[in-house]
Amino acid sequence: MISNQTLTILIILGVLITLIGWFLSSFTTIENSDFLFRIGLWLIEVPGMFLLLSNGTFLKTRYSRIAMGLTALMIIGVLFKIMHWSFQNILLLIGCIGIVFSYLLHFVQKPIKKRLDYLKLAWVIVKYIGAILFLSHVIGKEYQILTTVLMILALMDYMLPRIKNKTLFD
Repeated sequence: MISNQTLTILIILGVLITLIGWFLSSFTTIENSDFLFRIGLWLIEVPGMFLLLSNGTFLKTRYSRIAMGLTALMIIGVLFKIMHWSFQNILLLIGCIGIVFSYLLHFVQKPIKKRLDYLKLAWVIVKYIGAILFLSHVIGKEYQILTTVLMILALMDYMLPRIKNKTLFD
């Protein structure tokens, strides 16, 4: 597993790339400058997800094995979509809804719920329900900024106490 230090550095790099991309797309006429913005957002969200997962309790439960199986189902659905085979949307739909329900069940069974738990639950719901709506052509890619904002809030809630205690890289 990747260390907390590496993931934190990737997140900081993502923030810097996002800011550079936003500056370039807002104040210059450089073509495709929003590409840096999107790459930066991705670099915040993906390492952030791994950081929160590796330091949380979800991977220690039976629901994580269910979610891993559903993720495999989603990967098969993506393969079907690339190959233009039948049932790709059904596989993706089952995978996304299943992950939301497995995380929701994990959340409900937690005895103590903190603000970070609520932020992670909101991120999972918005991410996967948004993916279903995007694949169904109901919404555009603009919803992804909401998932990134939720991830940034969750990362701030996770990192700020650790920065204060100087235990972020432990």
